[in-house]
Amino acid sequence: MTDLHRIRTELADAFALGTHSLHGPAHWAGVELHAVRLAELGGGDPEVCRWFAVFHDAARQDEGHDTGHGARGAALVQHHRPRLPLTDAQVEVLAQACHSHELGHVTDDPTIGACWDADRLELVRVGIRPRADLMSTAAGQAAARDREGWMRTLAAQE
Repeated sequence: MTDLHRIRTELADAFALGTHSLHGPAHWAGVELHAVRLAELGGGDPEVCRWFAVFHDAARQDEGHDTGHGARGAALVQHHRPRLPLTDAQVEVLAQACHSHELGHVTDDPTIGACWDADRLELVRVGIRPRADLMSTAAGQAAARDREGWMRTLAAQE
């Protein structure tokens, strides 16, 4: 069992909202799929993106507007730091991506942008169409404009 799988399982088991939550493990898997591909297309770090998918919502306490869940996710990153097979620089980017993902910002950083865009592309699960103007990466913007084409691209990668 990989470190990623082991920590993902631990976080899912401890997740306050339960494994069937809108913000739970199924969402984390969707974010990972989107984020890794966005990172590959835009020069981001796919490994940081994989870990973002696991941590970004793992400390949520509410299905609705849960102010501070990004900061709590970043704290989880720091708590698990000794177990993460990432450099200090990667952990710093990961913590920043988790901390600020709920704030609605865009960024020029290709890794953080891939993370945030991936989370926004997952908004369709709650009936919200992602907006291209709120995406940080060119690939995220294209995916928001053409969801069906993006999904075909992802399916072809598997």
